[in-house]
Parts: sequence; C-alpha cells; structure tokens
Amino acid sequence: MFTQTAKFRLGLIGLAQASLLLVLSGNASAQQSVEENIRPVAQVCLEGQACVGTTGGGSSASAPVQQQAAQQVVEEVIEEVVEQVVEVVEAAADAFDVAATYQMSCFACHGTGAAGAPMLGDAEVWTARLEKGIDGVMTNVIAGVNAMPPKGLCMTCSDENLRSLVDYMVSQ
Repeated sequence: MFTQTAKFRLGLIGLAQASLLLVLSGNASAQQSVEENIRPVAQVCLEGQACVGTTGGGSSASAPVQQQAAQQVVEEVIEEVVEQVVEVVEAAADAFDVAATYQMSCFACHGTGAAGAPMLGDAEVWTARLEKGIDGVMTNVIAGVNAMPPKGLCMTCSDENLRSLVDYMVSQ
C-alpha cells in the first residue's frame, strides 16, 4: 500500500508527464510552422504536365487537420492524467494511518502519561473517561481539555480520524 507521500509524488509525476506532452505538442506545431514558412509561395503548372515547385510532404491542407488530431490526442492524454492525479489525491485523503498518526500527534502525551493524559491501552483509565459516553470524550478531543490542545494538535485530522485515534488508544 502506498503512503500518502508516495501517492502525492505519483500525482506530481503524472502532472509532469502531462506538461511534457504539452511541450512536445508545442514543438510539433513549431516544426509544422517552420515547414509552412519555407514552402514555395507559388507553383508553375503547364497544362497536361505535373506542377513544378510542389513539395513532397503532401498537401498543405492536411496540416491543420493533423494539428487538430495531435491536439485532440494531447487533450485526451492530459484529461486521463488529471483523472489519475485526482484519484491518487482522493485515495491519499481517504487513507488514514491510525498508528502513524498516533505516533506523530498523540504519543508524546498518551504514550508517557504526561499532564495526566490517559495512556495507550490503560483500560481502567479509559473506562472511567468513557463513562460519560464517547460523545463526551470526543467533545474534549475536538475542543481540547486541561493540558490537551484542540484535536491533540492533529489539525489535519477529521472528526472521524480523531474517533479512530480514540478507538485505537482504548483498544490497545
């Protein structure tokens, strides 16, 4: 399973690839423009004979059609890459690693009992806290209580994430 950082990096790689495609399509347009600029201005044609001064590259009328087709392909690829980046970002937002978040945001107090924080897995202390109901505990978690700051300083945690953290600490 990818971490949030890995998923974010994959998203950035996809975005970089889309940018590269845009640059490359711009180079194709620039090359096409150069060919149009050096094409002969006129053709000498005698009745019954092939025209003199034609280029071997085909008719110039097909150039805009080819450019539109290339542009459409580039737009489709960009759209696909953007969809993939959105999926990666949404998956990263949905993925919540309770244990890692506990280590980053909760362990300092709940792993040591600092400032009277109920310690991880201390069933007796957690049972006393839960007597007022999980809603009361969650109110304290979200707003902060005593020395505990709001959300335990996990400002990126949703209320659901905080509930998962409380469940984790109680169940250990």
